[in-house]
Amino acid sequence: MGTLFFQSCIPDRMPTEPVENTRPKFVKFDTLGISNLVVPVNQPVKMFFNEKMDLSTFPANVNVESISGKINGNFSYAPESDTVVIFTPGSSYNRAEVYTVSVHGGVRDAHGNSMISPNDEDVPQKFWFFTEGDYSDGGFPYVFVRDKAQKQVLYRSGKLNQYIDSLYVNATAEDYQTASLEFSPKGNYLWMVNLKTTDGTISLIDPQSFEVAKVVQVGLGPTNVGFSQDKAYVTNKSAKSFTVINLDSYTAETTYSFTNNFKPLDVAYSSLTDKLYFISSTNKDVEAVDAQDFNDNYIIDTLLTDNKGIDIEVSDDGKYLFIPQKRTDKIAVFNTQTNSPESPIETGYPYAGDGTIKGDYYYSSYYKYSGSDSDGGILKINVSTQSIENVFTFGEEIDKLGITNSGELLYAVTPGDSSLHIIETKTMREISKTKINGSLKYIAVSKNNYAK
Repeated sequence: MGTLFFQSCIPDRMPTEPVENTRPKFVKFDTLGISNLVVPVNQPVKMFFNEKMDLSTFPANVNVESISGKINGNFSYAPESDTVVIFTPGSSYNRAEVYTVSVHGGVRDAHGNSMISPNDEDVPQKFWFFTEGDYSDGGFPYVFVRDKAQKQVLYRSGKLNQYIDSLYVNATAEDYQTASLEFSPKGNYLWMVNLKTTDGTISLIDPQSFEVAKVVQVGLGPTNVGFSQDKAYVTNKSAKSFTVINLDSYTAETTYSFTNNFKPLDVAYSSLTDKLYFISSTNKDVEAVDAQDFNDNYIIDTLLTDNKGIDIEVSDDGKYLFIPQKRTDKIAVFNTQTNSPESPIETGYPYAGDGTIKGDYYYSSYYKYSGSDSDGGILKINVSTQSIENVFTFGEEIDKLGITNSGELLYAVTPGDSSLHIIETKTMREISKTKINGSLKYIAVSKNNYAK
């Protein structure tokens, strides 16, 4: 009988390791600049994951874009870890623009696993930043806000979005009510209008030292001040006059009295016509006055059709005047070149409020409160076409507006929450705000930037 041999089967190879099929997770973006503000135009963006990622899947699934379009770039691992992916822009970002970074679920890890299943909704991880611009060259502008209740108090904000300090402007008598703040064209001084029960004054304040440099006497009841290149014009409402101040000597040259009972509320100067345009505090009249000898003056009574004006702004070229009419949604437009009204802008957003102009755009606030509902915001209006291009919606009442000298940043005072809001003007998006403990009113933004 033969011998039986039993032999076990020996495998010719070891079993393969299981394929890793856990989906990668996005962890965070790295903060840039000053809380994502003032970001250099060549700044890389870091994205953190929980495992090593496949770089080849990033170009199709990561977008870095602004209102101007998408920025292409390169992706690499960070030196400290291959779980950190760096986007390096292939060209510089545009200055003073908001960029959004979107990481979609199609990015894969080194094992080929995407962040989400193809059947799931792709909700990208998002991050935004605001690039450096003229507003940040050599420092930042100072922003000044006046207190409505404590009429002698000014607040100063800077470093883009930080409250710095306050100033109590000494006076022999408390102001009767809060009046405007303005910067002269050269930016040397902040002009604070002091409205008193006696003849008023203008306090000239050094924006850097935050001290009163000079006080100029004007007429009774001053409310606002407008500028040509070499003169300032202060509207004296109660005195029915305006005072002319020399911008070289900072002395009052003359006071012109209206003989037709006109009470000026605000004024704008047109370099195109060399005329001053005044709105009235009592009626719908607008008065034009020759800025050289003040003799060639006349009433424009066909411009404001619904109500008196509450603010007057002039385009940079002097061609157009914009005048919001009180408690309406209408903004009157006057062509100084043709000396005739244009069609009013019927915004559909009552009630039109304070405005400011820089370059191609006029910005107008609006606010209406009805019962428990409030509706407020800012309209971005093209100066040449007089059409609304964008709307910033905000629940709070926006009392006054200010804008940087370059037109990149818009500042809005909201008394309801005692805040100063910063809005970038290209897309009308709020990028930051500063809390100021006070009853806020008028605002002025310095022409120059100051050290950080």
